[in-house]
Amino acid sequence: MHFLDGALLPENQEKLVITAAPYGPQWEPGDFPSDIPVTIEEQVQKAVDCYNAGATVLHFHAREDDGSGCKNLDRFNELLSRLKQAVPDMIIQVGGSISFAPVEEGAPAEWLSDETRHMLARLKPTPEQVTVAVNTGQMNTVEIMTPEDCTGTSFERKAVYDAYEEM
Repeated sequence: MHFLDGALLPENQEKLVITAAPYGPQWEPGDFPSDIPVTIEEQVQKAVDCYNAGATVLHFHAREDDGSGCKNLDRFNELLSRLKQAVPDMIIQVGGSISFAPVEEGAPAEWLSDETRHMLARLKPTPEQVTVAVNTGQMNTVEIMTPEDCTGTSFERKAVYDAYEEM
């Protein structure tokens, strides 16, 4: 595309896919209180806002009511259903780093367990895409962060920082 008179008019532009990831799991609501949706209603509204701003793909991770990352398959399914109703023309992409807690009370969700990962196939309604991370166990996601980047966020807590450093 050349920037000539009229080049920036929508009818003269090439197609563009914008992916929005408005509530990734690495940040907690306390890190950015005015911008990270917590409730299902807030998460759906954030998806609508992204769609209205021009995004065509929504990459999401569900959250519990307390803002923590969700490991409950039923809650993921509820959010998926609500998203499909609210933004039916968006491509819904689920992050592949999620794991689901077993239904039994007190049983843990294992980060690398096949028993929890295969449950991605049980998401209903089915998302259009699932991101699958391959060989990211060797990636230190915090090595590019400065102390200033972490200031005022959950990354100030050593346990959070260490978890992402050793991911």
